[in-house]
Amino acid sequence: MKKKREEAQLIGYKLLYNRSGNLVTERLSTDIRELQKYFSTEEFAVLTTVVREATKKLDEVHNYIESNLNARRMDS
Repeated sequence: MKKKREEAQLIGYKLLYNRSGNLVTERLSTDIRELQKYFSTEEFAVLTTVVREATKKLDEVHNYIESNLNARRMDS
């Protein structure tokens, strides 16, 4: 019997380093429109804002890491 989950991963960010020496960033984002039916209008508006702002910040982190890695490669 499959257990009904009470939470969902809405956004995630990973910084991975593989055996080939590559640094990889990975961002997970869930389409929260499917969750709208579970929230009041106000709760969903807050959730939408939080996910949007978190996505912006994670994009900034990604760009920062990427630009520093690119600068490091050029200096080497």
